Amino acid sequence: MSFAGNMNVPGGGLAGGLGNFGSIAGLAGQAGALAGMPGAGLIGGAASAMQLAQTGLSLLGKTPESIADAINSATGGRSLLTQDYRYITIETPLGKDVLLVSALVADEYVNQLPGIHLDLLSHRNNIAFEEIVGQRVKITLDPQSRNFSLAKIVTGSSAASERRYFDGYVASFGRVGASGSVTRYEMTVVPWLWFLTRSTDCRIFQNQTAQDILGAIFQEMGFPDFEFDIRGARPPLEYIVMYDESYYNFCARLMEQEGLIWTFRYEDNKHVLVIGDTNSMFRTIESLKAVPYYADSAASQANGIDRWDEAFNFRVGRITFRDFNYNQPSSPLMHVEAPSTLKHPRIHSTERYQFHSLYDRGEDGHRYANYAMEAEEAQARRFNGTSFAQAMTTNGRFTLVNHPSSAYNDKAFVLLHVRHEAVNDYTRQNAEMPYRNAFTCLPFDIPFRSDRRTPKPYMHGTQSAIVVGPKGEEIHTDGSRVKLHFPWDRRGKRDGSDSMWVRVSQPWAGNGWGGSAIPRIGQEVVVAFNQGDPDNPVVVGRVFNGESGNPYHGSSGQTMGIKSQTHKGQGSNELRFSDANGAEELFLHAQKDMNTVVQNTQTTQVLKGDRLIGVAKGHHQTTVSTGNLTDIVTKGHTTQQTPDGVHTIETKELWIKVGGDGGTQIHMTADAVQIIKGGSIIHIDDKHIVVNATRTDLNPEG
Repeated sequence: MSFAGNMNVPGGGLAGGLGNFGSIAGLAGQAGALAGMPGAGLIGGAASAMQLAQTGLSLLGKTPESIADAINSATGGRSLLTQDYRYITIETPLGKDVLLVSALVADEYVNQLPGIHLDLLSHRNNIAFEEIVGQRVKITLDPQSRNFSLAKIVTGSSAASERRYFDGYVASFGRVGASGSVTRYEMTVVPWLWFLTRSTDCRIFQNQTAQDILGAIFQEMGFPDFEFDIRGARPPLEYIVMYDESYYNFCARLMEQEGLIWTFRYEDNKHVLVIGDTNSMFRTIESLKAVPYYADSAASQANGIDRWDEAFNFRVGRITFRDFNYNQPSSPLMHVEAPSTLKHPRIHSTERYQFHSLYDRGEDGHRYANYAMEAEEAQARRFNGTSFAQAMTTNGRFTLVNHPSSAYNDKAFVLLHVRHEAVNDYTRQNAEMPYRNAFTCLPFDIPFRSDRRTPKPYMHGTQSAIVVGPKGEEIHTDGSRVKLHFPWDRRGKRDGSDSMWVRVSQPWAGNGWGGSAIPRIGQEVVVAFNQGDPDNPVVVGRVFNGESGNPYHGSSGQTMGIKSQTHKGQGSNELRFSDANGAEELFLHAQKDMNTVVQNTQTTQVLKGDRLIGVAKGHHQTTVSTGNLTDIVTKGHTTQQTPDGVHTIETKELWIKVGGDGGTQIHMTADAVQIIKGGSIIHIDDKHIVVNATRTDLNPEG
């Protein structure tokens, strides 16, 4: 690891190489103090200590290879490498003094994973990776180490005497060279949250706040070192999906969505994830209550800041969100705006417009728009600097003093990124400072908010799901929606208790009219996602499968139809179309009742063949309320049979004609009956029988 240029670590390039740091004035005059330091006997007494000091081992500005070479030539023995009285020490499961730190670069961030990178030395050249990778280690920076050369000059103030701790797990470890008996290793140390990048999953969270979801995940993963400092109320999230992504990705984007701020607090033997929603979460640190600015080497002696830069960036003037709520499709609350408070010229002519902003209530839309604008404004003004204050941390704030510009003095700033660079306490005449940091900060009175930069999974295409509901039910709906179980959901209960209501696409959907076919429990449906959003599914189709077969499967595709199933029964209603050549058929089946309403005219034609109406049990009734009832048989016969009953005809007047106008007629009214044949008439009423004929025979056989 070279400290002369960019580090291959997160945030690389923010700080310059340690080799550019200024030297300590008057250090040469104190070089003799090395001879009397505790531990000098470990390298052969005072003479050997002075030899080490004059070997050229100014670690700042040196490469790790030169450090190892110098140690190997100066110490001359395996027993001489020790962490006793070093500025930087490391505790590992390998035991004391197996690994020694030669250099450290540690990056702390807000809303980003930190990382610690170490150059290490050891007399062991055979350290097995499984001995150390994944293990927990602790790093201490101790300015009061007795072997820290000229500690009094370096610390300068009592505040600098505070020990600084870093803690984490070894993510990578490698052997990178050797010089004699000294072997070089490199190590990367990460916080426990990093392990969430190694685990991916698909799962659904319902009716929980972001705090509830995060806490549950951290506990499930076995990491209890977290705390919340959330001041504002946030409603539960009805439905949020983690899909084919790491737990870290899901947690990071959830915190960004809900406007949460997070960073780590390093303590002795642990590191704690702190999650908040205001700048108040950045704690006051005693040694940072007044950090002086000096443009010269005095900064190193005063635990101060020696570089202070300010930058302004043009941002957008207005953020506009718009979304669609199917329950209130015309609601003006679905359109929200958040104007900027910045005063840059032309800023108010710029706008960031975003549709589908993941909210379905107006108050949530305003909250999300404000988060987005705060993220913009937090990037409009930033400060960068370098300092010798090792207490600088992203979990804290500091107050600047002694700056030539009064606009900066006595102002509090929150640290968004700190890069710590340190080397261990080998020194010589004109040695460089062993510690320095570079930082980015924001005025405390400007709310920090992170952009939504963590990608949300995009659902390409469609997916299959199974309709679910309570045990013992066949249909579970709120009238137009169903609940689903996705095959990737390993935790799903399949009873609808852990699913949201999902809308179902229909062939027609009007205001009080349209088509409706609600999928039933157990059916497989095809699900699409509005704009690829996993939190916004909609059922767009249904498919048969190995357990739910096509009722017309054996028809070679020549039969189509619609067949329902009686709820909690065995029957069905059916409309079937058979297209087999020569056997075409339209079949209509009603499991119980069939009601047909025709508002105007109904015409039924049988062009060839028969028309049969059969009533197996019950009645057949035709009613004409106003108008005529006419049955015409143009050619053929009409037969009415009532073998075991009574045939009743009730009417005001009845005409029966046989053989047309010249045939026989029977005319019946309430008062009389007439039988007419040609010119002969028989008239019968309640008093008379009148026969009018050319010849009348009464009882001709008698």
